[in-house]
Amino acid sequence: MDKIRDNLTTHRRLSVILFSGNILLMFFLCLKGGFFGFIGKYFLDIGFLGIDYKIPAGQFILLYNATWLISVAIFFLYPKNLSFKKNILLILILSLVCRLALIPHEPSDDINRYLWEARLINEGINPYHHAPDDPALEAIARTDPYHTKINHPYNPAAYPPFVLYFFSFLIRISYTPLIIKFFMILFDMAAVWFIMLLLEQRQIDLRWTLLYALNPLILYSFAGQGHFDAMQSFFLLGAIFFYDRKKWFLMFVFAGLAIQTKYVAAAAIPFLIRRDNIKNIWILPVIVAAPYIPLIDSQWKQFFYCIIKFGDEYAFNGSIHGLLRAATGGITPATDICKIMLVVSLALGLFFFHPERRSRFGYDPIQGCLFAFSALLIFAPTVHFWYIAWIIPFAVINQRMSWIVLSLSISLYFVANGILHHTGQWDLPVWAQVAEWIPFAIIFFLEVSCFFKRLKYSFGSKFPETVSVVIPVKNEETRVEKCIKSVLTDKAVCEVVVVDAGSSDNTVEIARHSGVKVINHSAPPEKGGGRGGQICRGIKSVSGDVVAVVHADTDVEGPIFTKIINFLKKHPDVIGGAVGSMFDQTSIRLRLVEIANDFRMVFLGISFGDQVQFFRRKPIIENDFFPDIPLMEDVEFSIRLHGMGRQIYLFEKIVVSSRRWQVVGYKNFFSVIWRVALYLILRIRKEPDTASLYRSYYGKG
Repeated sequence: MDKIRDNLTTHRRLSVILFSGNILLMFFLCLKGGFFGFIGKYFLDIGFLGIDYKIPAGQFILLYNATWLISVAIFFLYPKNLSFKKNILLILILSLVCRLALIPHEPSDDINRYLWEARLINEGINPYHHAPDDPALEAIARTDPYHTKINHPYNPAAYPPFVLYFFSFLIRISYTPLIIKFFMILFDMAAVWFIMLLLEQRQIDLRWTLLYALNPLILYSFAGQGHFDAMQSFFLLGAIFFYDRKKWFLMFVFAGLAIQTKYVAAAAIPFLIRRDNIKNIWILPVIVAAPYIPLIDSQWKQFFYCIIKFGDEYAFNGSIHGLLRAATGGITPATDICKIMLVVSLALGLFFFHPERRSRFGYDPIQGCLFAFSALLIFAPTVHFWYIAWIIPFAVINQRMSWIVLSLSISLYFVANGILHHTGQWDLPVWAQVAEWIPFAIIFFLEVSCFFKRLKYSFGSKFPETVSVVIPVKNEETRVEKCIKSVLTDKAVCEVVVVDAGSSDNTVEIARHSGVKVINHSAPPEKGGGRGGQICRGIKSVSGDVVAVVHADTDVEGPIFTKIINFLKKHPDVIGGAVGSMFDQTSIRLRLVEIANDFRMVFLGISFGDQVQFFRRKPIIENDFFPDIPLMEDVEFSIRLHGMGRQIYLFEKIVVSSRRWQVVGYKNFFSVIWRVALYLILRIRKEPDTASLYRSYYGKG
């Protein structure tokens, strides 16, 4: 026991070193980004097959990609089992430090418009009636340091009046871009806070916040360039926070302010409205309408003139719109088609994702908000890189990898900045748009396909109460008793079944002496034997609402199974998942294996058996879903689970033996990777010969 405790202490020290190193690298990258200068200034020279190509803004794109990769590394290296307060403090500190490092970054030229229109408000001039280049404003423009830098100076104000009032307040403090960036950082930090509270409410590991908080798309959008979309995220996340607590007055206030920050927020609001808050809905139109009153006159349509013009006449970097534009040859027909598709999609989204329509989603509006912004961004004629920030909070909470990956590939958007800097033209080449959207499109298509595939399955009870633990064993006399005892400490466990594959030692006797049920299953690999056959036999013999598969060399500490039950009650759409694992020995090699295991589950949805797989029993039994194959049963089962319902990874500290890794070393790592890859390839065309894989892996024939 002392040796294990010492190993875990060493493991923690190694983890702290790796984590701290990546934090320092993240800070350095943000600092580099802060003092980078103009994004489009520096090319990146690429030589390939004798052809030299200069990627506009390539050096910044490289910096952005490195930042994204380090943020993901920090996500996987993040300490496990921290208290809620320590999680909050650590994530907020990391978030703030990275944002402060980016303050010197060149602000967006949109800030010039924020400052100018705020000044007009303070001068008593209606910015919805006067474009920046209006001759009537020449006297004011002549002395304004930002007027000549305003983009599209022939367009009047497009933003909702609440934002203009807020900026008019800020410039009374200081008429500089810095004041805008400072307050956008405050709103963004508050959004990070709300994400953590929403994750805690849903019993999801708070490390997921990092995929928002340290995401370079978020960092450069708000701390770097100062876009005010951070305000929309704050207000909308706040509305959902109060939704969870059924504080309807505050919910509708925040929802109204979200709309008054960015009109696109209106698409998500219907998913917050339900029968028990409908009587408070009057608050929403009051909050939305009030900011217009001081500026309203006979030309009230001017409030929406520019936003309508922007939607109808402009197009840049749209995905579906770009394809339609190429097919139809013009912006207008492509825009008209996208409008129809958007309206139809939002209507269908209300049917599928409204909390009162689909109890399978646990009456949670997050899924609906995710859908609404997905539709907006997919069908939008214009998608600037910071627009993706609208959906990242919901993609993080709901673990939608397509949008997380897009926050990386969107870096090719900055090619347009490079072209602008060197030619004066705002343009994004077709190759950059294709490379930017294709990875997202593939993953998004797979996610949508899974969604419709999952609708045909019923999960039975939405509120599980008990867990049955299945332990497959063979010659585990030195480990099985400890494993059984660690499992039985959890009150949620109603039964433990040990399935023996023909042990020649005292495994069976020790298991029976521990007071659990023992089943003999010693069939050969070709006839339902091996570990998959053992587990399948065990699943069919238990009665708990949830089944967890625990290997005999695993030590389960803490009320893990109670946590599983509580999580599944909160998330009726989750079919199962994996708990997590760490080795009982410490080395950089083993730590990298742990990270690879975590990565595979998070991004591919494939867990291994030593990560403690769990699932709702009834749908698995009814559909005969567990594969009784001798090897790769965990991989195959993960794939099947993914097609039945959403999976979750809990990132818990389950201590497993490193005996095979210690003996075989890196050879085992590459052996596992090769066999998993081979299995995945073979299963596309035919059913793989897992008996042969079993013999080659264990050296039996």
